[in-house]
Amino acid sequence: MQPVGAVAPVRGDTLWTVQVMRGVAALMVVVGHSQSAVVGIVAATGGGFARSTLVPWGAGVDLFFVISGFIIVHASTRLFGRPGARAEFLRRRLVRIVPLYWLVTTLFLALLAVATWKGGDRFPDAAAILASYAFLPADTYGDGRLFPVFDLGWTLNYEMLFYALLALVVTLPRGRALAAMAVLLGLGVAMGTVLPGPSALWFWTRPIILDFALGMLMGAFFARGIILPRGVRILLAVGGAALLLADPAHIFDGPIGMTVANAWPRVLLAGMPVAVVLAAAVLGPEPRPPRLALPFTRIGDASYSLYLFHPFALIATEKLGQKLPFVRESAGWPLVAATVAVAILVALAAHRWIERPMTAALARRFVRPAPKGAFAPATPSGE
Repeated sequence: MQPVGAVAPVRGDTLWTVQVMRGVAALMVVVGHSQSAVVGIVAATGGGFARSTLVPWGAGVDLFFVISGFIIVHASTRLFGRPGARAEFLRRRLVRIVPLYWLVTTLFLALLAVATWKGGDRFPDAAAILASYAFLPADTYGDGRLFPVFDLGWTLNYEMLFYALLALVVTLPRGRALAAMAVLLGLGVAMGTVLPGPSALWFWTRPIILDFALGMLMGAFFARGIILPRGVRILLAVGGAALLLADPAHIFDGPIGMTVANAWPRVLLAGMPVAVVLAAAVLGPEPRPPRLALPFTRIGDASYSLYLFHPFALIATEKLGQKLPFVRESAGWPLVAATVAVAILVALAAHRWIERPMTAALARRFVRPAPKGAFAPATPSGE
């Protein structure tokens, strides 16, 4: 066992522990949203269903952002300081993120068009639609939340900001680039304290962007080969998880973005604890993956598809639950479990037959082969 600060031997590029954390993060988001859907289904029958606050489900987004910061450092290690790094970095990120999100946004607009034709939801105007495709925060539905047409895309608007800032500095050596990123993110948050909101610039300067900085810090530690003693890693894992689960203010109750507005409580009670857990997972020798981890690694592989496609599974389940008496009469939690299972199956299918082939085809055309040893990121928030 090496002491703190020791340089480790070269470690593997495929980090199953990170894959498992991706899977856990995706499931946190899906379980949280599934409970909200079941509340509506059960309420339609005159019953009641109370969402669980045992886990701060919305913190799955913070975990995604922290992992994103970590992986982007790891994946771009051989790009930092190289000629043409900026264009290559942007090509990789755009190919990875944009096509699937545009596809899902288009599918959602089709559903909205049908609902509007039937006298239901209001169809967004052209400016809001263009802003959604361009990853620009906009008040799409007139409620001040700055959500895109497909509301889960609010996380991708942060991701695109992160990539744009990193593209500015990726031509620098890694150490200087990461330091510059820390300054840019810190200045952004400082500027956000005096900006009036809601506005696009206000949205992009919320403290939640520091989740990326926390992940980048873990990525810098990992890149330097820092190894923590096993006992320290166990303490970090237990302490980080305990702080996350404690959530004394219940900051994630209610609609995303409304109760915490992606402000400091979210960073302190979600971003920092998950960063500590990530440190415990990666700053040491990676053990052989147990068989129980395999399903979570598969979910981690499909996490982007799970994040983007699970609302369609929720819509289908909710419609079914409203029409079938034996479903409506089911207990709340079995219905949550069924909804999550459907979402996972849809995501695995979408990952296998849509996401992977589409991304591979575009990468062959627009992206140079990744340097040997590069770790291909794929998180639900678009990484």
